[in-house]
Amino acid sequence: MTSAPPTVATASLPAPASRRMSGEDRRRQIVRIAMRRFSEKGFSGVTTKEIAAEAGVSEAIIFRHFATKQELYAAILDQKMKDADAAAFWALMRELAARRDDRRFFETIMQHIIERHRADYSFQRLLFFSALEGHELSEMFFRLYARDIFDFLGDYIETRVREGAFREVNPQVAARSLFAMPFLQTMFEQLHRDQTVTGSPETLARAYAAIFLDGVSRPATAPTAKSSPARTS
Repeated sequence: MTSAPPTVATASLPAPASRRMSGEDRRRQIVRIAMRRFSEKGFSGVTTKEIAAEAGVSEAIIFRHFATKQELYAAILDQKMKDADAAAFWALMRELAARRDDRRFFETIMQHIIERHRADYSFQRLLFFSALEGHELSEMFFRLYARDIFDFLGDYIETRVREGAFREVNPQVAARSLFAMPFLQTMFEQLHRDQTVTGSPETLARAYAAIFLDGVSRPATAPTAKSSPARTS
């Protein structure tokens, strides 16, 4: 009869060493936790103590990475632009603008908005909270990003009006109208669970761009010439 192999008390075993996060990884972790927390509870409902607890660090670590609240808010916006691969997207938009490919230009920006919001509804909720609470992140987002989008769209539309491709319109009104279509699509999906209009981002972008470019009115038909009554001799 063989004896059982000797056992070692687990308490005597050294705890496995936890991998220490790099400074950049820790910074990204804090940003993602903060963004999710703010999108769930608003800015007034979240403390740095809560963010630190979820990240498993002290508040001092939070302030080591972000000396001020403004730095944290700017990092959230910067992270979202990186997630969206903003540089590649704007390079494509400039290329389409240079080619004067109107339909693809508008379809691409609408598809991008729907894709990005569907990929992370928390950022859309974050913007809603910041606007409703009069939070400074809302102003930062508009000043650093939204205004550039509207100016880019407005400049393109104004150029195409000047070239005779589009009828006379207010470029900034047209730019906001275009942006509103995909934005409201995802807002209704997220806030109201509305499934009245569904489809892939590509399909929806194509439909919205067609309405934006072609309108909903039927083309006016030229009146048919009435035949003159036959003369009798």
